[in-house]
Amino acid sequence: MVLVFIEAMSDSSTFDKEAARNMLGMVKRNCDFWLVDVPKITSCIYKTLECINTAPARQSVESLIVPMADKCPGEVVSMLLTIAPPGDSTALALWEVMFSVPHTLQNVLKELLIQLQDRHYRVLYTHQEDTAILRLAILASSDLQDEEFAPMYLVMRFLRQRRPTMLSLLLRGMMTLSQTDEMRETLFFVQARKMEVMLPDLMWVLQYGNKAIKIKALVIFRNVMAQLDREEASPMAVRLAEFLLPFFDD
Repeated sequence: MVLVFIEAMSDSSTFDKEAARNMLGMVKRNCDFWLVDVPKITSCIYKTLECINTAPARQSVESLIVPMADKCPGEVVSMLLTIAPPGDSTALALWEVMFSVPHTLQNVLKELLIQLQDRHYRVLYTHQEDTAILRLAILASSDLQDEEFAPMYLVMRFLRQRRPTMLSLLLRGMMTLSQTDEMRETLFFVQARKMEVMLPDLMWVLQYGNKAIKIKALVIFRNVMAQLDREEASPMAVRLAEFLLPFFDD
């Protein structure tokens, strides 16, 4: 039944779209009721999004991917990697939605860390760009210490890449990692120290990125500052302030 509601979102009738949106909002609250064929539903979401032009309709359909990725992250990630061409805009929109929710992001990054080892699969345009996603997964993990992460990041400074689609997705993940409530008392400060090596490149993003990318970079700065201000005389807080000071001269 959920497939019918998803497909109805591409119908030309405004009434049918509104009715389908209402039904999707209801069924989303209880995914156990309809989550029986994850690959088929994932494929339906992807194909339907390609035919939807209005923002409210897209948001209704895109939002279904979150409970699915929470329940069955392996199947969702595998199916999306299989059906979507590298760098596909519809798939990137779905990755961004999943990267926007803390618990979902953790689940999806764990799966990508496994599945992107198979070089037949790609999220972005090249394997080198996909390596940046693997670095993001490592940033989200507590398995690698901050002093070990720094040289790994410097081998490929992915924030220096100029492709907007790549930067947008990676910064979205970093935004979520920097504002995760349940991680603030445990893993957040580990992640914040890992992020320190990226600060010069985030500054570069603020200078040369497009407007949407600059906003994401600024949010990351704000989130890190908000957390580290609680630590007395935090060296990173001072460094962040130094990076942001020139922007107040304009």
